[in-house]
Amino acid sequence: MFSIEVYGVIGGVLAIIAGFIIFIFPRILNYIIGIFLLIAGILWLANGDPVPGIVTLFFGILVVIFPVILNYLVAIYLILLGIWLILYFGLVAGIVTLVFGVAVIFFPATLNYLFGLYLILLGAVAIANYYGVDAVTMILP
Repeated sequence: MFSIEVYGVIGGVLAIIAGFIIFIFPRILNYIIGIFLLIAGILWLANGDPVPGIVTLFFGILVVIFPVILNYLVAIYLILLGIWLILYFGLVAGIVTLVFGVAVIFFPATLNYLFGLYLILLGAVAIANYYGVDAVTMILP
């Protein structure tokens, strides 16, 4: 499961600011991931591992040149995962994953907006926890 740990007021404010930046410029997230892939590829090559280094550099260059391709790759993964879940795990989880994957194919920026929303909510919860408000009771009516 994907999780980011944010604590305190400063961490919460930084998460909220990052969330709003991603909301305003949704492709910036793809460029950041592409740059991290380039750095990781260079580090793989510097470590003496040519195959993962070249593959990571290739995907980093591809993501920096075509930033939306990252969203399409995630969408294809979600569609394949949804099919697998339908066949081997459960119908409801598979259909939800499959529908979300198809939605991302048609609206690729959805992933970036959801991650921006996640960061904003994460920052709000971190600030609330700092001031003594329990995150679970904060979201309940």
